[in-house]
Order: sequence, then structure tokens, then C-alpha cells
Amino acid sequence: MTIAPAIIQPSVINNSLQLWAEQASQNLLGAGGLGVVQSLWSYVTTSSSGFQPSQVSLVLDILGNITSNVEMAGARLSVETVYKVLSIADQLISDMSLDPSYSLAESLGPRLLWCLEKLFPVMSISNESFSLSYKNLDVRYITTSCDSIENNKILHLDATTTSISLPGDHGSDCEVKIISVTYPPKNGTFTSDYDNNGKTSFSYYLASDVRTNIVILNNQSYHLAKVNMSFTCGNDSCDQTAVCVFWDFAVAKWSSRGCLTQVTDGITQCMCDHLTSFAVLMSGHVAEDNLNDTILSYITEIGLCLSSVSLLLCILIQVVLLIHSRNIVASYRHVSTLHMSLFLLIFNISFLTPDFMKQDIPENLCVAFTFCSHFSLMGFFCWTLVQGIFLVCRLVFVFHHVTKAEFLVLSIVLGYVLPLAIAVGTFLVYFPHSYKSDSCWLDGHSGALMAFVVPIIVIMAINFLILIVVISKLLRPSISEGKSEDEEVVKKLAKAVLFCTPQFGLTWAIGIPMFAINQENLFLQYLFVLLNPLQGFFILLFTCLLDKKVMDLLKKLLLKTSVPNTTVMTTSSG
Repeated sequence: MTIAPAIIQPSVINNSLQLWAEQASQNLLGAGGLGVVQSLWSYVTTSSSGFQPSQVSLVLDILGNITSNVEMAGARLSVETVYKVLSIADQLISDMSLDPSYSLAESLGPRLLWCLEKLFPVMSISNESFSLSYKNLDVRYITTSCDSIENNKILHLDATTTSISLPGDHGSDCEVKIISVTYPPKNGTFTSDYDNNGKTSFSYYLASDVRTNIVILNNQSYHLAKVNMSFTCGNDSCDQTAVCVFWDFAVAKWSSRGCLTQVTDGITQCMCDHLTSFAVLMSGHVAEDNLNDTILSYITEIGLCLSSVSLLLCILIQVVLLIHSRNIVASYRHVSTLHMSLFLLIFNISFLTPDFMKQDIPENLCVAFTFCSHFSLMGFFCWTLVQGIFLVCRLVFVFHHVTKAEFLVLSIVLGYVLPLAIAVGTFLVYFPHSYKSDSCWLDGHSGALMAFVVPIIVIMAINFLILIVVISKLLRPSISEGKSEDEEVVKKLAKAVLFCTPQFGLTWAIGIPMFAINQENLFLQYLFVLLNPLQGFFILLFTCLLDKKVMDLLKKLLLKTSVPNTTVMTTSSG
């Protein structure tokens, strides 16, 4: 049955909208509200007055409820009806700017985005591609088989601005529909609030059109496609403050999570690993945070490079000491230090490599770097725990010597099985949301980062208790009140703290208040990047260079290798 559209006049439009909004919210509009859509479309195409901002809000409520009701009913809107909704949306965009303060307060821009993102998934499937151009809206609809876009094959929606690819294989009979909607955000329709990971910065403003990308895979919305977009920044050239963002409905702010930004010749290139509505924000000033971020980044890279060189030297020394060691207890210590250095070196390499790769990193390689970084850093902390437990056994159980079998079991379970189980478990539970494509590290928004943070806090807490045990053992002999003995105890305590802190990974404790309490504290940020990237240097310093027993043993080995050469030279000269 066809519902005759109600002919509404400008004088009564407000009453009609209020009635329809109430009926739509209660799902009382018959036939999916098609009669209301027809009436609104007729009003838009025949009236020259348009909508007032308060009426725009009612229309958005009506359209949003209609699409939601159709979705819940499992029904479909005809292509013709979608055309009419787009025509209504085009008029709404023009009318939103009449009262910017009202539009901003009522979040009219984000509500329109929500309607557009909900509209196309409930549209009847069209097997023909089409393009539509309205006064404010440009729509492209492409239908194709998955063969042309899956396994990261790139499909260009147009000549220059947007391309999309799908990860993985989706089957030979798969059909995919791709929709791209572009429109200019009118003044006041969007807030420029930017969720910059809790960092402070100068104010941003919306500098480009908004582009909504939708993929429908086998009649279902699909959000994990990779999209590459080019944006111009209005009448101005995009500068280095430009940042690619999407509208995050969860926090009602713009967010750059999962997006990379590259500005070339005044054009911003956005590479994102998910689909929604995107735009470009720019700052009117070069933020002070940008300078601090650059400095912190350079300190981190230089520190990790120095750390890597130190770790290589430490590994070489520990291998030499392990080969020539005749003391079983000393060999345990060398094995622990060797593994700590090795795991930390692997982390440095896997963490630094994505920074030095200038081009876009392939998804599979980024996943591999993330897994390797997570596993190796977890391995480093687990080996600090192995070393700590071994130290406690020596101090507390004085008459019990740890056997090779006991040390082997402890090393395998804590040093290999535990970090591998945590890394693999994190991958299986959170993939494909386990990593950030812009840094190839664990994603904090999905919860994957907590699979690193929580075990590290537990290990550091145990290592801190071990440090307390070491200090208590050093304090026990100080029964005498002699000044010289007190000074000696203080020296031992200072030495214990200095030696144990980097070896137990306790410098990472600085990151807990920085990330959990105050992310904006520059002092903590600089202290964190000064201490932790130099972890390898500290291990070399305190386990090799400042360890008198180690240095004495190395000198003896060097003398042994030099004595035969001296003997040969003396014999030949005689």
C-alpha cells in the first residue's frame, strides 16, 4: 500500500516535525516512515525557506530514528528513498550555519554524520555504480567483487582523493559496496575538540571537508578496511600542523587513532586502518608540544642506539665469561644477564626499525614488529625476575645451592614460556585491534596495552620486594655503632640500589604515574626517556664495567691470551 505524502506548508512545518519526531521515536510511522521522507523531500524541493536550526534538530531525530527502525526490522530502503534522504541532508547542511551556537550546542554536525553512516547499510543493494552531486554533498557508490580489493589490493574510488583496500581473503563469491560521501562542514556544526591522547596543545580548527567512507561486505557493514585519502585545506595550503582525524562518537571529539598524516606540497595525505568519517584539523600556531615531542623522539632514538651498542658489547662480554666460567653460581648470573641483554636488544631493534622506515609499513610487517616488541620486552622483564629470584635464594637460603635442573626449569618457565604465552594470548584476543599502525606498538584503546602494563607492574612489584630483601640483608651486620662501619653500610646500600635498579627494570616505574596519573608532566616524560632508552648502557655499566670481579676475570683472560704470543716471540728471537 502506497502512503500518500502529506503536503506541508512553511506555516505548519514545525508542528508536523514535532509530531513526526515523536512518532519516529516510538516507531509509530508506518511503512518505515517512507511517507514522512516523501513529505520532507517535497518540502525541501518546493520551499524556499528551508529549515530553522531547531527544525534541523527535529529532522535529524526523524531521519535517525527511521534508519534505526528500518535496521531493527531487517528491512531495506529503496535507492530512490535514499536519494531523497540525501537531498534532505543537503538542505540540512545549508541550514545548520544559520545559528552556529545552537548547531554546536546541539551537535548537529555529528548527528548528521551518524545518520549518513546508518543510511547506506540499510539501502537496497544496487548492482550499478553511481555518482550524485548536490549543492553540499558529493556521493560516490561503487559495487565490485572482492577479488579487486581484498588481500590489500588497492581500489581507487576516484582519480586522486580516495582509495580503499581490504585485508585478508573474503571468498570468491564475495560482493563489496563502497560509498564515499564528502561535504563541507558549515560554521559551528562541529566542535574542533581534539582527543590528542591527553596532551595539551593550541586550539585546532576544522580545515577540510568531511569525508565519510562506508564499506558493505556481503550485505554487512565492514569497518576494518584500510583507506588512503587526500585532503586540501580550504583556500589555504595544509601546513605541518595538519593532523588526520576521524569523529569518535564515543568521546564526541576528533581523534587521530589509527591514522597517519603526511603533508606534501600543501596537500594532506591520510592513511587510516578503519572506516568512518574523516577530516583534517590544523592549528593556528606551532604547538609547544610539537617541539617537546620532537626533542623526546630524538632523545629516545639516540638513547636506544647507544643502548643497542652497549648491549652488543655486554652480550659479547657475558658470552666470554660464560665460556670460561668455572663457578656454577657465577654462570647463573652470566646466563641471566646474557638473556636480559639479548631480549632488550631485540626490543630496541624491533621498536626502532618502524621509525626509520619512511614509507608506509605493510600491515603484516607492522603486526610482526608489534608482536616482536611485546614478546622481547616481556622477556627482558621476566629475566629480571629470574635474576631476582636467584638472588633471593642465595641470600635467604644460604645453605641451599640452586642446582642446574632447578635453574633450568626456572629459566624456561619464566624466561621463555611466560612472555611467549602473554604475547601470543594478547595477539589472539585483541587482533586485529591489538596494534597501532602509526607506531607498530600495542593499542591502548582496545585494551591490548594492558596485557603489557599489568604483568610489568606485577614483576616490578616483586623485584622491588627483592630489593627490600637485599637492603635488609645488608643492614643486618650493622650492629656496631662505629662510624666507619656505618659509612661502609651506607656505601653498600647505595651500591645495591644503583646496581639492582636497572637490572630489575625498576626505572620503568617512572612510567606508571606518567601514564596512569599525569600524562602531561614534562619532567616525568623527559626523565622516562632519559633513563629507559639507556637501560642497555646501565646494564653494561653495572654488570660489567663497574663489577670488580668481572673486570678482574676479563683481565686474567686477556693476560692468558697474550702470554702465549709473548712466549712465541721470545723463542723465535732466541
